[in-house]
Parts: sequence; C-alpha cells; structure tokens
Amino acid sequence: MKQKILVLFAVWLFMHMPAKAQPFNLTESVQPVELNFTEYKKDGDEKAKGRISINTLSQEKDTLYYFIKGLSMYAPTYFSLNSSDPAADIKVNLCKENWHSFHQTGDVKGKGIWKSQFKTEGDFGIMVIANKKPVRYVLLVWTGDEMKIEMPSVFKTANSANISEGGWLKRNWWLVVVGAAIVLIGLFVVFKLKKKSNA
Repeated sequence: MKQKILVLFAVWLFMHMPAKAQPFNLTESVQPVELNFTEYKKDGDEKAKGRISINTLSQEKDTLYYFIKGLSMYAPTYFSLNSSDPAADIKVNLCKENWHSFHQTGDVKGKGIWKSQFKTEGDFGIMVIANKKPVRYVLLVWTGDEMKIEMPSVFKTANSANISEGGWLKRNWWLVVVGAAIVLIGLFVVFKLKKKSNA
C-alpha cells in the first residue's frame, strides 16, 4: 500500500513540476532558445501582413538550437538564414518531431542566404551548425495571416425552399393542367365503360 502511495505522489510531483521549454526531445545538453514573433504590416501590401521574428545572432558553439511556436497550417511561413561574414560556413536544419530527423536542410558559405517557404502547424525547430567560429548571422521567420475561406452553407433555409418550389410551379403549370386533363379523361372512360356493362 505504501509503495502505491509513493508512486502516486511521485507521478503527481512530476506532473506539477514547472516544465522547461524543451521541444522535440528531453536531452539536457540541448537548450533551445525560443524566437518570438511581433506583428508585421507593410503599407500598400496586404499579402505581407502577418507576424515576423528577426534575430541577429552570434555563435561561438558548434551547434545552437532555436524554436518558434504558434504557426498555422492555413498561413504561409518564410524562413531565412542570412550571413554577412565572408568566412562563414554554416549548415542549417529545420526539424519538426525531433532534432535527429531534418525536414529541410541548407548551407551558407561566406556572405550568403539560405531560405525556404513552407506550411506547418504548431512549432518547428532550427538547428544551426557553425563549421567556423565565431560567426554572425540573421535568422528571419515570417508567417502570414491565416487565409479566410468562405464555405457555402450545406443547408437551405425554409424560405428559399418555398421560393424554389413556387418557381417550379410557375414555370411548369402546363404539366399540372395536362396531368389533371388525363386524370379526368381516364375517369370519364371508366365511368362510360361501367355504364355500358350495367346496361
């Protein structure tokens, strides 16, 4: 009984510990830095509206890790790493589930830029490997506003159904008249045949 109580207490304690921002894995040696968005608007260009994160960084370690949150599958995302260092030799990996599998990868040598456009939901990680140190670069992430897609209703209102029925009767009144005439002629013939058979 005591062991069960201790296990329950340990689980409760673990669940209530303050969680560190550590996406993709729980390796203590990896301490990713969160990059934050700010609102972005460009006068005269509605497509440029969204959020942006621009970070000028200096790297003295072999590998640094960053991540960004709050992305929507319904909004485009643009990423770039821009180096102004002529001696730069940088590799960049974009990750989603963990730091070991790369969804996109690129290289920047000297003064150059590597960029990518994609859509994703939630967050993604950025791994920057510097083959020559120290190195300075700019990380830019821009995400646009979510696209507003108007979906037509699959339901019709009662008023529209009544209007459409009334419209059909107005256009096809002659079918009703012909149908009624056929029924009357049929009844007349049946009545005459019954009269002859009774006589």
